[in-house]
Amino acid sequence: MVVSTRRAVVRRCAAGEGQRVEHFDVLVLGSGCGLEIVEQAVAREKSVALIEPGPLGGTCLNAGCIPSKMLIAPADSVAEMERTARLGIRTHVESVDFPGIMRRMRADRAHMRSHLRESIGSGVRHFRKPGVFVAPHVVRSGTTEIEAPQVFIAAGARTVIPPIPGLDSVDYLTNESVLELSEKPGSLIIMGGGYIAVEYCHFFASMGTKVTVVEMMDRLVTSEEPEVSAALQQSLSKRAHILTGMKVEAVSTGRRIVSVRARPTDGGESRTYRAERLLVAVGRRSNADLLGVAEAGIETDRRGFITVDAHMRTNQPEVYAVGDINGRAMFRHAANVQALVAAANAFDGADVEMDYRAVPHAVYSHPQIASVGLTEAQAREAGHDVVTTITPYADVAKGQALMEFEGFTKAVVERGSERILGFHIIGPYAPILIQEVVNAMQSGGHMDELVRGIHIHPELTELIPSSLALPQ
Repeated sequence: MVVSTRRAVVRRCAAGEGQRVEHFDVLVLGSGCGLEIVEQAVAREKSVALIEPGPLGGTCLNAGCIPSKMLIAPADSVAEMERTARLGIRTHVESVDFPGIMRRMRADRAHMRSHLRESIGSGVRHFRKPGVFVAPHVVRSGTTEIEAPQVFIAAGARTVIPPIPGLDSVDYLTNESVLELSEKPGSLIIMGGGYIAVEYCHFFASMGTKVTVVEMMDRLVTSEEPEVSAALQQSLSKRAHILTGMKVEAVSTGRRIVSVRARPTDGGESRTYRAERLLVAVGRRSNADLLGVAEAGIETDRRGFITVDAHMRTNQPEVYAVGDINGRAMFRHAANVQALVAAANAFDGADVEMDYRAVPHAVYSHPQIASVGLTEAQAREAGHDVVTTITPYADVAKGQALMEFEGFTKAVVERGSERILGFHIIGPYAPILIQEVVNAMQSGGHMDELVRGIHIHPELTELIPSSLALPQ
């Protein structure tokens, strides 16, 4: 990914007892979307210091998007086999090679890591000790202080571990440690109901694990449309025990069993749920606190995420923050664009702003979810006069052929201008179907751009223009 033909020019000078200072043109902290900046810097023949104490690739490659989707793929196959009964085809899963699925995921991940290591050229110095700021443009990594006139913080986020009594005495799983499992748990409690929680609910339920999801809010994936959340919960409830509106009060362990005590948020008695393992997936927090950004005078918001403007600049000159560490659209595809925006502004003197209006995202549960733009509530809160339509998959011929009677789309359109403000899908191929809407929204978002297009018949893509047949 990163290629260079020029070796970094490094000067060393005394920096106090046991310390030395090395000077570079560019300093990048983090190797997820940070590698996009490294690549842009090397292409401009700048010397680059990359601080990454962990494996290259960031959360996406090592503990997020890529390995989790390697697990979701076989889970989808199992779920689809179960769905074929409605089409008159009855099959069953003879066995699941859980250890083999996990080994394949880890082997593919290791291969990708190796490729990244080999792709970093001689113009990049990789520092493997954690970095801590000592000044806005100086970061200490081990016994070395690294100084650069341009600094890019791309050090990501980590799992939130809630202060629940007894949790620190339990060998719980996170999105990182769950990938190291070799044996399938017979039963699993998932604490949380967000994207990570529902994806692993789908995976483990498909593998044959008895799954219980405990979520404090009154619905799953609360950032999605309420109709989408309800449809997902109804579907997952066929394969797992879904508990919403339940606040975990305490966790304990004994004889290889984890006990979770939870109380309904609307009142009532506590209940205890037991399983072999516990997965904590209640949210993500910025890694900014681990970098000592306060020492550099770099501002953070009340949640601890680094504050940036639309150009990806922090409050310190020539210090940028991109990706999950700033808490803005915490998806790898958005982080990569943030990195390119920051690089253009820093290296070329451009005046590029990050535009979040058409940043899509997907949830690889079963059924799949994909969304872009505003929800209905967000659009109304922003002052838009909106009209919404809900269109079942079965409204188009291919949906009927698939006998897909649960999936649907929801369009949020500004009345009068007929501009698409948001679009939401739950059902087969949702992440693929959403892309046409994303492209239209990026070029203005008028629904005529989609309605006038010729769509193959009969195909699920006909859902898009069908969803934009607004009521009169």
